[in-house]
Amino acid sequence: MSSHKFTPKMLMRVLSKFCESEEGQDAIVQMVLPEGKNPMQKEFNIKEVKLVENKIIGAPEKYRVMILVQ
Repeated sequence: MSSHKFTPKMLMRVLSKFCESEEGQDAIVQMVLPEGKNPMQKEFNIKEVKLVENKIIGAPEKYRVMILVQ
């Protein structure tokens, strides 16, 4: 399993790219825990950050920024 290491500079670069698009500007940010992880765990490594279409019917926002952690 490879480990991604996001620096603050890299994370800000990724997030600023989302802000350049109309979809990304208004997206809701959501953190996704891997299955089996304790939600009470306080520290996680960021594995991936991506913009996805919101599949929740009736939600006001069309997109979500998903921060996948490990």
